[in-house]
Amino acid sequence: MPRVLAGIGLAALSAVMLFVVWDGHGNIWPLSFVAYVPMYVAAYRVLPRRWSGLAYGIAAFGYWLSYSMFAAEVVGPAAVLGIPLVLGLCWALVGSFERPFNERTEYRWFIVSFPLLWTALEVLAQLSVYIGSVFWFAYRLAPAPALAQPVSWFSSPALTFTLLLCNAGLALIVLRLMDRKWPALGSVAIPRRVWRTSVAVALGVPVAWFALSLAMYANVNSELGPTVRVASVQPGIAHVPFDGSSITGVKLPEPQNTQRNAALAADLDALTRDAAAKGARLVVWPEIIFDYDVYGAQGDWIRALARDLDVTLVVGYEPDFPDPEAANLAAVVLPDGTMGAQPYAKVHPVLLEGERFTAVERYPTYATPVGQLGVVICWDHDFADSGVRLTTLAGAEIVAIPALDPPSMAHLRWESLTFRAIENRVPLVKTDVGWDAAIINANGDLVQRIANTDEDGEVAVLVGDVNLGPASAVFTATGGYPFATLVVLGVVARYVWQIILWRRGRRLPVVNEGVADGERVAGARRAG
Repeated sequence: MPRVLAGIGLAALSAVMLFVVWDGHGNIWPLSFVAYVPMYVAAYRVLPRRWSGLAYGIAAFGYWLSYSMFAAEVVGPAAVLGIPLVLGLCWALVGSFERPFNERTEYRWFIVSFPLLWTALEVLAQLSVYIGSVFWFAYRLAPAPALAQPVSWFSSPALTFTLLLCNAGLALIVLRLMDRKWPALGSVAIPRRVWRTSVAVALGVPVAWFALSLAMYANVNSELGPTVRVASVQPGIAHVPFDGSSITGVKLPEPQNTQRNAALAADLDALTRDAAAKGARLVVWPEIIFDYDVYGAQGDWIRALARDLDVTLVVGYEPDFPDPEAANLAAVVLPDGTMGAQPYAKVHPVLLEGERFTAVERYPTYATPVGQLGVVICWDHDFADSGVRLTTLAGAEIVAIPALDPPSMAHLRWESLTFRAIENRVPLVKTDVGWDAAIINANGDLVQRIANTDEDGEVAVLVGDVNLGPASAVFTATGGYPFATLVVLGVVARYVWQIILWRRGRRLPVVNEGVADGERVAGARRAG
C-alpha cells in the first residue's frame, strides 16, 4: 500500500504540472518538457504492474481538467469534471497495456509508445467538428514561437511528438538510475544498449528540432514581407444581437432592434475611426455582429465608412439570425466602398452552441490595398488542415478572423492562432466581441492580445504592425497528412506487435538476482 500511495502521489505531481502548463492556469510552459516524467516513474517503478495504468489516468485527468475548466461555458458545469474523469479512465485503461508491452519488448518501444498514442489522438481529433485542436500539447509552447518553427514543415502534432519524446527520454534516464540504486523496485531492467540508443534518440530529436527552429526563426524574420498596420475592434456586448457570449439569441422586436443596430453602428464607427487615426489600413470586426445583409441598403453606412477612412473592413454578419441553420458570413469592404464579390461562409459549425448550418467549403481571397486577404471565421481556425491553410493555399498573404468566443476560453484561442501563423507563414488578425482579440505576425510573434474572462467583456481597439508573410511553407502545400499517416501507422504497428506477442504467450522477462552492475537478464514467467 505505501508504494501504491507513493505512485499515486507521483502521478498527481504530473497531473499538477500538466494543469499549470496551460495559459490561464499558470502558463508554466517549460514544464512541457518534463511533466510526464513522474507519471512514467510511478507506472514503471513504484506502482505494481497491475496498477500501472492508474498513473496514466491521473496524469491525463490533470491535463483535461485544465482544458474543461476553460470550456465550461460550452460544455456545461457537469462536464467540467465529467470530461476529465472519463478521459482519465480511458487513459488508465490504455495505460494498463503500456508497461506489460514495454517490459515484454525490453523497452525497445518505450520512447515512442506513449508519444505515438497521444499524437494519434491529436491527428484523429481533427476529424470531429466537436473537438478541433485546442487541446494539442504543442500549443503549450505558444509563448515561445522561436521554438515552434519546424511545424511549418512537419505540422503541429510533430512538435507534440517531440515534446513527449523528450519526456520519455528523461524518464528513461531516471528509471535507469533507479535500477542501479534500487534494483528491486522494477520487474524488468532496461538493457544497457537499449538505454543508450533510446536516450540518444529521445533527446537528440528535440535538440535537433529546437536548433533547427532557432535557425528557421532567424531566416523567416529576414524574409518577412512589407509591413501593414492592422486593427482588431472589440465593440463590447452592449448592443450585439445575440445573448452575451452565445451565438444564439432571440431577435428583438421593432423598433427596439433598429435602435440597437443604430447604437451598434455608432459604437463601431467611433472605434474604427480611432483605429484609422492610429494608422490601421485593415480593420476587422467580430463574428455575427450584424443580423442583416450588409450587401443590402442597411450596409450603406459601412461602405461609406470604408470610403471615408480609406480602410479595408472585414465584417461578420448573419442575415437570418437567429436561425441555427443560417449561414454565418463575413464580408470584405474595400476602401473605395465596393464589396468583395462573395462573402466568406463559415465552414465548421459550433454544434455545442447550436449552430446547424450546412457547410460549403470554399476559401475565397480578396485583392486589397494591404495585400491578398483571406478570411476564416472563429472555430474554422482550430482545424489546421483546412481553414487558414487552404486560404493561404488560395493565395492569401494575410488572414482576418472574425470570432465570438466564450469568455472562459479567452486564455486559449490565441495559442492555436500562433500555430496557424507559423504553419502557413501568414499574419492573422482575430477580433472578438469582448474577450480575446489578438494580432499574430507571420513568424508566430504575438503583436497584441486581450484575454478578458469577465462576462461583460471590454471595449477595445488593438492596433499593431504585421508583415505579409513569405507564405511558402511546406505545411501549406502538404498539410499535416504525411506526419499523421506515419503516426497512425506507428500506432497500428505497435498494437499489432503487442497482439503477436500475446498470441505467442503472455510472458514477461523477470529479474535474475546477483547480476553485476545491476544488469538483469531475461528469465521468464507467465504474467499474472
